[in-house]
Amino acid sequence: MKRSIKIMLYCAGLTALTSTIAIACGPYFPWQLLDNRKETLLNLPAIDSFSQKVKTLGVVTAEEKKNLYSATNLNDPYIGQTTCPNTDEAYKKAAILFHNKQWEDAYSAFSMLAYNSNPAQQVCAKYTLGRIEKELGHFEDAVQSFNSTAYLVAHGAPDPLHLGIAAYGEAAGVILDQIGMRSIDKDDVVYWQVGSIKEDSFLQLQRAVELYLKQATLGDNDGVSSVMIILQGLSDPNNLNARELLKQAVQNSLLRKLLLAYVLTDEIDYKVYSKAKIQNILQAFIQTGLDPKNNYDDMGSLAAFAYQNNDVDKAQAFAEYDWNRNQKALDAWILAKIALRKGEKKKAQDYYHQAISHFNDETLQTRSKQRVQGERAVLTLSQGNFVQALEELWPVRDIYWGDIVYLAENVLTPDELRQFVNVHTQVPKDPKAECDKGGSDDNYYDADIIGDGSYTYTLSGRSLALRYLLARRLMRVGRLQEAVPYFERPSDANCDDTPEHVDMEQYYIKSTTDMRKSFWATDRAKAAWNAATILNYYGMELMGTSGYPDQNPGHYAYGIGQIMGPKHNQNNEPWSVPAEQVRTGASWPNPNRRFHYQYLAVEDILYAANLVPHQSQAYAALLCHASGWMQQTSNYSYPDAIYYYPYLDYEQANERYKYNGQVSDPRFAEAKSRELYNLYLKNGAVVPFAKDFGYNCPQPKFGAVPKLKRDLFWKEVKKSLQSLRGH
Repeated sequence: MKRSIKIMLYCAGLTALTSTIAIACGPYFPWQLLDNRKETLLNLPAIDSFSQKVKTLGVVTAEEKKNLYSATNLNDPYIGQTTCPNTDEAYKKAAILFHNKQWEDAYSAFSMLAYNSNPAQQVCAKYTLGRIEKELGHFEDAVQSFNSTAYLVAHGAPDPLHLGIAAYGEAAGVILDQIGMRSIDKDDVVYWQVGSIKEDSFLQLQRAVELYLKQATLGDNDGVSSVMIILQGLSDPNNLNARELLKQAVQNSLLRKLLLAYVLTDEIDYKVYSKAKIQNILQAFIQTGLDPKNNYDDMGSLAAFAYQNNDVDKAQAFAEYDWNRNQKALDAWILAKIALRKGEKKKAQDYYHQAISHFNDETLQTRSKQRVQGERAVLTLSQGNFVQALEELWPVRDIYWGDIVYLAENVLTPDELRQFVNVHTQVPKDPKAECDKGGSDDNYYDADIIGDGSYTYTLSGRSLALRYLLARRLMRVGRLQEAVPYFERPSDANCDDTPEHVDMEQYYIKSTTDMRKSFWATDRAKAAWNAATILNYYGMELMGTSGYPDQNPGHYAYGIGQIMGPKHNQNNEPWSVPAEQVRTGASWPNPNRRFHYQYLAVEDILYAANLVPHQSQAYAALLCHASGWMQQTSNYSYPDAIYYYPYLDYEQANERYKYNGQVSDPRFAEAKSRELYNLYLKNGAVVPFAKDFGYNCPQPKFGAVPKLKRDLFWKEVKKSLQSLRGH
């Protein structure tokens, strides 16, 4: 079959049978397991890749691997050619007969050419002969001609048109048409319907499948699509003939492997996939009376299939038998989930450890291995072992970074996180890195930027990201000097003097110290203004959260979309301990608002404003800036709830999103801006920039404050003297 199946991959999660994996929908969002822990621990996601499985099942020779569809058989004279090379007059006359559908005469002409011409022309002649024989109803002869085409190419004949590998698909199609009917709908989706059953129908089906598998194994994806189309037709519950063939298929080693790969796959044809077909396949397996003692080699896959269809008893029977006989990682994973369904956490934890220790048996793909490791960490977290949960997630940090962020920012204490960071991370040494003294946002991103401008995550990048996260968390709790070393970057080691971003951090620390300890009030006010300015411009880099509530820094438009803890999702509550929620709430920034550092900057402004005369320009300028910052903050709101809960419908997502909306409500910042303006109107002097208050604000003139204070002092003295004279 020359047409490929259209595959749809869903953004909110790859769906296989009853299983979904929740991810935040958007560019560069990390996968997360903690958003819905019940689903994570009890559901079994797709465990197979259909296309990869199909490409391992074809039987091909060394010659076929070398010559079919490979660059080595494209001799220079034929590169880019779209017609058969080196054709003579006899071939051209034969081609005209073919074009005019003079099948008998064309058959005679191409029969001669197939044996009495140059190798390149022979390939084309054999292939065309197969097409003619198909039209004449000589189906077995057509199959032989197509197979001969592939044989010629495999043994060195030039094949710039790739007819050799296509011939396997053509031969399979001829066979398939003898036991069913292919059709194409208006969307170019191919269907196959099983016809009347004959004595050799199943043998013919097996022949067609084997040829398509050859095609797929040799690199032609049409073979993959064709096998999937066969399985879809074979699993049609409304076709009695298909059900008869399906009964035979589940007892055949090759077809069993394909059927199990099909039902456990993450590649779904959105037009023809249906649960009815999957249930039909499951029933076919059950009705054959499968007994584990038959020594089938795919009992683990059968267990996974049964589990995904909620037949837990069958899943347990298959998995336990296979585990006792073979001890495969897939069996242990399924048994862990069954134990969790029964509330046996300790037993489940043991099975997770066993699954991980048997990863080398290749029953799980890489992403399934990562999923098993992540699930074990979720279970560990549900038992209150917070640091251990982070330990278990760390090896798969590149996949489940959102969950790492949640634990690091919300669940572990600052000291626990600091100890973890000291043990597990370091600034990677890069002798080629140039000293970068700039304090741009790029220095604080969670990801490395590669040369082509796209984003990639590396293990060293994640280590740096966790160090930055710790640094910002220490800054938020006031442990400023302790935070500085964790802002390091690889390029810092190559700077002769202090990098600019370290200067900025130290400058903020100095400003916060001076605003409390300087002797003169004006100096304290000036230091507070400096601290506020740094927070306004660099607050996200210095104090921002990667998760809730800031959803930054990072390469995500709205951060990682992470939850706020088990309290806000009822599916999480059975899989957590109360201490987790207590820790989560205690770790939130103060104030608990998005861009919380802007509010801290305003607090510093108010502190400074109380240290200068209300009639001064500095007082008005300080409040003007603070009001403007709040106006800017009010321009940013959180995204729609569906960003955070993509696996829910819109109404459910909004209900769960209520607290996010409250914390990020821009009206709170608007009200704060008005409050600051009203404070100026109540106390401040008339200034030229009052009409653009909050927009065009000058720098505070602290140098004029001492003179104003002296003037105000003498003014009060004169006023007191005048009052005394009046008495």
